[in-house]
Amino acid sequence: MSHDFIRPKLMDFAILLLLSVIWGSAFGAIKVAVESTGPFTLVAARTVIGFTVLFIFLAASGGLKWDYAKLPYRRLLAIGLFGTLLPFFLISWAEQTVDSAVAGLMNGAGPLITVLGAHFITRDELMTKGRLAGVMIGLIGIVILMQDGLDKLGTDSLMGQLALVLAFSCYAAGNLMVRGQSLLTPVQLAASSLFIAGLVSVPAALWLEAPTPQNWPLSVWGAILWLGIISTAFAFSLRYVLIERAGAGFMANVGYLIPIVAVLIGFFILGESISPAIMLAMLTILISLYITRRAGIRLRKKNI
Repeated sequence: MSHDFIRPKLMDFAILLLLSVIWGSAFGAIKVAVESTGPFTLVAARTVIGFTVLFIFLAASGGLKWDYAKLPYRRLLAIGLFGTLLPFFLISWAEQTVDSAVAGLMNGAGPLITVLGAHFITRDELMTKGRLAGVMIGLIGIVILMQDGLDKLGTDSLMGQLALVLAFSCYAAGNLMVRGQSLLTPVQLAASSLFIAGLVSVPAALWLEAPTPQNWPLSVWGAILWLGIISTAFAFSLRYVLIERAGAGFMANVGYLIPIVAVLIGFFILGESISPAIMLAMLTILISLYITRRAGIRLRKKNI
């Protein structure tokens, strides 16, 4: 039986909600930290902490016994650079001028771009009329967000939002690169990508931003630890637990909840405003994700 059609249990819904809160809160944590650290420094801290946690986990569980001669090094390098380093940096850079709520909503672009990539690149999930309609509606939501940001904050906000679209495009590309890879477990793959991202971000941070961590307030340290340990290492691992328990199709529902969590955290904790345009964009993006998701489920059932 395909995992996509396993009936989820109450614990699975609890894990899904927890992941949504963790990943939705990451945008707020980035907003808190980046103004004191700088984007490269934040990426460096996040990747080093996340890799360290996963390395300890792999060492304790015997997960470091890899067949190094057969590793797909070029693919791992691409995943680390374009699927981890670049989106981490772009999101951190963008949130210097874009509210965390808007960044969370832009997250909805990732699944839509993945649908397009799966059709034109991997050819393993072909486009249907329903999926195309969902993608087009989602793009309308992204345009609404960009127009609202341009009206409020000018070109700086627009550049930040374009960076976010590129970041979530990179995430989508990284997901497509992972497909068909069977030599590494998901946790090993996550650790590898974080290691590669750290190799670039650490020297870049030291050279370009000269961080002074002794001057960072406790709120910044808390945000960095949350990003590294919880949003990166723990959530990556919990994600694969949920896929094993309830299937990848159920896991995809997290895309509906992250934008909502990000908007609520931005409003109640960070004091960000929720304009009518943001509400309209959130509704539009959620509708697009729902249409795209349902079309994908119908296509899989048809092919079984």
